[in-house]
Amino acid sequence: MIIGVWLGQEHIIALFVQALNRHLQVPVQASRLEVSVLDQFPHLSVTLHDVVVAGSVPADTMKLARARRLYCAFDAWDLLAGRYRIRAVTLADAQVRVRRNAQGLGNYHVLRPDTTAPAMAVPFDLELQRVQLERVQVLYEDAARKQHLSLRTPALRAALVITDTQVDIVAQGTAQVEVLRLGSDAYFQRKEVVVSTRLVVNRPAQQLTISSSQLHIGPAAYTVAGTIDYRRAAQLNLRGEAVGADVQSVLALLPPRLARPLTDYQSRGQVYFGGTVRGELSGRHNPVVSVQFGCREASFFHPRYRQAVDHVSLRGSFTNGAAHSASTALLTLSGVQGQLSGRPFSGSLRLENLRDPSVRLQMQADVDVARALRFLPVAAVRAARGTAVVQLQLNGRLRELRQHPTSAQAAGQLLLRNVHVQLRDFRHPFSDLTGRLQLQGTDVAVPALRGRLGNSDFRGRGTLRNATSWLLGARQPLRLEAVVASHVLDFNQLLYTYQPAGGAGTDNRRDASGGLRVPAGIAFSVQATANQLRFRRLRGRQLRGSVRLQGQVFSSSGLTLLAAGGQASVQGTVDARQANLLKASTVVSCQQVPLDSLFYVFENFGQDFITQRHLRGSLTARAEVDSYFDQHLTPLTDRLEAEVHATVRNGELLNFEPLQKLSFLASRATLRHLRFAELQNRLYIQSRTVYVPEMDIRSNVKAASLIRVTGTHTFDQQLDYHVRIPLLPGLLPTVAARAEGPTLRLAIKGDEQNFTVRYERGVRAPATPAEAGSGRVPPAAAAPASAAEAATPAAVPKPSFQLKKPVRKPAQPQTGEYFDF
Repeated sequence: MIIGVWLGQEHIIALFVQALNRHLQVPVQASRLEVSVLDQFPHLSVTLHDVVVAGSVPADTMKLARARRLYCAFDAWDLLAGRYRIRAVTLADAQVRVRRNAQGLGNYHVLRPDTTAPAMAVPFDLELQRVQLERVQVLYEDAARKQHLSLRTPALRAALVITDTQVDIVAQGTAQVEVLRLGSDAYFQRKEVVVSTRLVVNRPAQQLTISSSQLHIGPAAYTVAGTIDYRRAAQLNLRGEAVGADVQSVLALLPPRLARPLTDYQSRGQVYFGGTVRGELSGRHNPVVSVQFGCREASFFHPRYRQAVDHVSLRGSFTNGAAHSASTALLTLSGVQGQLSGRPFSGSLRLENLRDPSVRLQMQADVDVARALRFLPVAAVRAARGTAVVQLQLNGRLRELRQHPTSAQAAGQLLLRNVHVQLRDFRHPFSDLTGRLQLQGTDVAVPALRGRLGNSDFRGRGTLRNATSWLLGARQPLRLEAVVASHVLDFNQLLYTYQPAGGAGTDNRRDASGGLRVPAGIAFSVQATANQLRFRRLRGRQLRGSVRLQGQVFSSSGLTLLAAGGQASVQGTVDARQANLLKASTVVSCQQVPLDSLFYVFENFGQDFITQRHLRGSLTARAEVDSYFDQHLTPLTDRLEAEVHATVRNGELLNFEPLQKLSFLASRATLRHLRFAELQNRLYIQSRTVYVPEMDIRSNVKAASLIRVTGTHTFDQQLDYHVRIPLLPGLLPTVAARAEGPTLRLAIKGDEQNFTVRYERGVRAPATPAEAGSGRVPPAAAAPASAAEAATPAAVPKPSFQLKKPVRKPAQPQTGEYFDF
């Protein structure tokens, strides 16, 4: 037989080529053809090497198939009968590219619709009993629908029966799906599929019938059956169902963007879904899609957090509606129920019109906060515990819910019970949070809420206006109206508790490029009271007042506080519209504050020249201050301007070293305890300098019962004070008579650590307003500082020193400088 095959192979090849031309309407190329006894033993075979099959679209240069070898086997008995029937086809080491162009034309129409020769008259014909694919890659591309399929078949077998009117295919085997891409989403990535299917192609009717086909992916089996009519636009009549599926098998089919957040979760229990697809699938029409899904007594477990949701049941459905489009689509979830750590939850959902969604949601849950966060972690929350009860109802179009929902469209409440939360960006936790929040349309009402932040506690009530629109929509305003009370406010923690994770370093500063940014859409109005207030040495009581934020400007009509043995109040504004330059315009006043307590609380205002141990008496003052801060909230001292009206009553100066140098006027014991009567003056701060206009000090020193002082004190602790002491007659030798009597003039210059006290001689002309220029500080030639000077005769000699009015200078930020005042 081998000799006969070798002698007749040219005749067999000629008949084979003639048969191919009769069945195929596309050209086929091969490097060589040969008849072999061994390639497909025990069958004889015609083997084609380096096969190239063109597509059915003439303008398409992409080949339909390329194969290293194609074996067409026939029975040896056919050789004796003289009629050759191809019984089996094996395709090895091949790539098949099935394509549909943008116009919907496919390149796979390779078989002729019919033949004219009777079957018995044809010496070489197809009667396929087996088709085998070995190491074949199949690519499917649809340019119009943006679909792509790539799979490999290491071992896939099929039996075919081909007649003039019908192709009957029974296939079984394993395929490796690399990717199924629909639009921008990729499904079935790197999945092994076990295929068992039967397909019948009615060639005249151009209809594909799928009967009892199954795809096994892991433990799940998916059945598909129905018909596809491809005569014109594809008419689909398909039904499918999943058997033995779980959550993992369903997630394995989804694109990464949908499956990635849930890939770590494991499940137990029955998950089911099935559906139908009926109608025309074309560029103009979509078929009717109807899907039913659900689960019964399922559980979901996260192995990392060791937390499970048990007894989960739900029923769901999806359909694209009467118009077969997203505008008539409907998704429903009903009978949703389950337990998280033994606490129940339930709800339902109805979502209509995916183009302009309308939602109806009902949800109830009793939540253990710690276990809930273990199951669904939140990046901004480090740890939490406590319990919460959630109730939520939404009913309306999402567009309306994002803008201005009514109380009938959005309602619900949140009950908190001893909730403890440690947030990522806060150094101290919120603890003992207990209260109720109510959703009322766009607003969230807070009838009562109490808790702690570190050492501070709070309790209050209020309303968040436009809260839902702010959460769901972009650039929506939010306003808080609240009344807050506290037993203790610890500003040692509060001022430094918020530290964003993105801020590097240990100086508690924001990034230099960002500055302090106050959202333009945030506003609030808060009435605040506190029994105690703590900040460094400050221990305050009975804080009362209001704080407002509007248009990125903070304001207060008045905050009062009992502190340092007296009462203080502040009012003004802080303009935060420029993130890198904040301006504070405030009016600060205090009444009957002991000087020693004031200096102790404010740590001697950052200087050691005169401290709390030197002073006694009570201070009543009022200060108008304009201050500026950079993006690090560091004061820009060059721009600081202030005018301080101060009155000191029952003042005492104790153990003040510079006074010891005036021992020629009084005894050292008297100078160590200097008492003076009521003292009034206006102090001015500008250009990093404190200006002290001339003031009268009436003391208990008989030889110097009246002392006049004026001068400057810079933020760099440079002193320049001038003292005039009118001398009593007979104390010194006779001097030239003057209307005001003899005067001793002293100058104190230097810094707080190294200063000198020296006599002054000569007379300086006072500055005039023209010489002083313009600015906040009035000219020094203003009204006298005391009533006694007001009664002095008009003809008075010129003083030896007169404080000039400071000239306003353009200020530049001095990095790293500060002034503790």
